Amino acid sequence: MMILLQGGWGLFIGRFHPLLVHLPIGILIIAFVLEWLSRFRQLAVLGAAVLPTLLFGAISAVAACVAGYLLSLSGGYDEAALNLHMWMGIAVAVLSILLCVFRKYNLFRKSWLPVSALMILALSVAGHYGGNLTHGEDYLTAAWPFGKNQAPAAAAYKNIDDAKVYEHLVQPILEQKCYSCHNEQKLKGGLRLDGMAHIREGGENGPVLKDSIPEMSELYKRLILPESDDHRMPPKGKPQLTPLDLEILYWWIQQGAPDSATVRELTKSPRIQLAFEGMKPSGDGTHPYMPLTETADPSTEAVNALVRTGMKVMPVAANSGFVMVSAVNASGFGNADAPLLQPLGKHIVWLNLAGSAMSDSGLQVVATLPALTRLQLEYTGVTDQGLQYLSNAKQLKYLNLTGTKITDKGLGYLRNQAALQEVFLYGTGVTAAGVEQLRKALPDANIDTGGYRMPVLATDTAVFRKNPS
Repeated sequence: MMILLQGGWGLFIGRFHPLLVHLPIGILIIAFVLEWLSRFRQLAVLGAAVLPTLLFGAISAVAACVAGYLLSLSGGYDEAALNLHMWMGIAVAVLSILLCVFRKYNLFRKSWLPVSALMILALSVAGHYGGNLTHGEDYLTAAWPFGKNQAPAAAAYKNIDDAKVYEHLVQPILEQKCYSCHNEQKLKGGLRLDGMAHIREGGENGPVLKDSIPEMSELYKRLILPESDDHRMPPKGKPQLTPLDLEILYWWIQQGAPDSATVRELTKSPRIQLAFEGMKPSGDGTHPYMPLTETADPSTEAVNALVRTGMKVMPVAANSGFVMVSAVNASGFGNADAPLLQPLGKHIVWLNLAGSAMSDSGLQVVATLPALTRLQLEYTGVTDQGLQYLSNAKQLKYLNLTGTKITDKGLGYLRNQAALQEVFLYGTGVTAAGVEQLRKALPDANIDTGGYRMPVLATDTAVFRKNPS
């Protein structure tokens, strides 16, 4: 029987522990309150309810102990914290059973209330350490608003280049979304993420960072798996990473996962530049790419329709009806799916279609989104025809066309886009002459071709030697 429980059935039953453990917490607290109230003459009748309540609480406490033990066999927990939680839980079960016996046979009547108080104390300690195992050691204190010295958030910097990439950008993401399962007390997969030394050490399946390649690094790969995948992290039901979080982690790993470098010291891709731009408020506290007026919350049905295709839909800020939509997990999102964007037209301000199946015909729909100010089309099938459709999106301020097949003809459709402030054209078919014409039409816009060259100094020499053979 024990061998059977230590196998698949044991893990199955063990996973009921979080469900079962809440029963004795509530029931035994009620029993204690009834016991205390029954000491008053006017409420003495409540004493009759104490024994049935205690009995139910004792049974559920024993069931929670059994399930908790079976769950502990799966490993991944700090042994000292786990043992303290386990023995406190056993103490609760034993004390509740003793109280049932005392009540049933009317023994040690004067001890009923003190023993009940002791049981509640053990219950509180067990619950506290259970919470630490599940959510991390500082789960309660992390939100404490007084007397805690915290590193400034990256968004608080007047110049984001001054922020330390790991300490101010990466670590807060890991702390909020990953520490609860990967800390000193709870080592899911044998992996700790609460420190660079632990991250580089990896877990049971080896390193989680691989050669500055995010797509090969488990730390990133598991973040972009479908929510239905058992290997996805964080698992379904846990707080998920935002598109901005994913961009920061991708860039950090791509740069070699440095532990002390500042933003200024690393090479910034167009994508991370956009992400950093979104973190900076303008002088009046509003972002220059955000509409000046607010809007109501988007339709849940419309959001869910997009999410079912794999798209990510996130609010751009707390208490805002505007959203950012990203195809980071939906490479198959294409022209046939574009109509799903229209019900959210008044809400979408940032649309990231990079690497998706979107091409020209889908941009007819995209061009009709009235609130859209930022559009990423890197490495899609967009051509000059698609830019002709986008010429109607007069409110567009940011456009990334890196790796597309557009030419100078397509740039001609952008010359009347007076709102454009940033255009990225690296890896396209445009010429220097076409870019120059666009710059003349949009003198205040930043036209980035990515074709950077260092000036040649007069002292530089190149020596060619004929091969003697």
